[in-house]
Amino acid sequence: MRKNILAAGVILLGVAIVFGVSYPPGLLFSLPISTLNILLGILTRALPGIEIQPPFAGIRLVVDRGVVRASIYQLVFLDSKLILKRLSSIGVTVILALVLAVVGLEVLGIIGALMGGITGFSLQEFLTQRMRNKIGTGNELTAVGRGDIEIAYDDLLEVRLAKSRLYLITENISFSASFPRGYSGKIEPMLAQIFESKFMTEESIRAAEAAEKENEKSQHPRGDRGKLSSR
Repeated sequence: MRKNILAAGVILLGVAIVFGVSYPPGLLFSLPISTLNILLGILTRALPGIEIQPPFAGIRLVVDRGVVRASIYQLVFLDSKLILKRLSSIGVTVILALVLAVVGLEVLGIIGALMGGITGFSLQEFLTQRMRNKIGTGNELTAVGRGDIEIAYDDLLEVRLAKSRLYLITENISFSASFPRGYSGKIEPMLAQIFESKFMTEESIRAAEAAEKENEKSQHPRGDRGKLSSR
């Protein structure tokens, strides 16, 4: 059960009833939408979270949710490579919510647009969890399928963890994955083990920048600036 989706459905149901008193035709949209959110909240399982050293051969870390651009991925860190299993594409994460928001706007104005957008998010979470379950039950965590991304650790030049975002930098491409709040602190120790010298945190990046600036100051002391050679 996803409590946040269920709570959103209950709130939308209350809003639907309140606005239905002044505009009964709007109930034809608001009641089914709010009921759908409640059902999705009941049917959608809670996020599994982070699995460190899960009981699968060769897997060191599994992160249940990472957003790359507008797509949602499950990140699977193996001994020698990272696989990003696509759970949801831009068509679900953005377009579905946008379509429902537009429909709601036509029926109930701003309130309807809000209801439609929230329902789009609820549907996205439900479908994402279904895909996550399919990957788990089908033992597909280490397989690379359509829409998935595979990166060998040897190809990575640098891995940065800054706040709730992981930056992956290779010679040819560079992209980032954003995590839910609280994930970074939990995965940082394992990422440090996996990537060793290639791994940097926000603190180490700041320390390196400060050391570089200090080195520049030592090479160009203030007293040397603006001096002209004398004959």
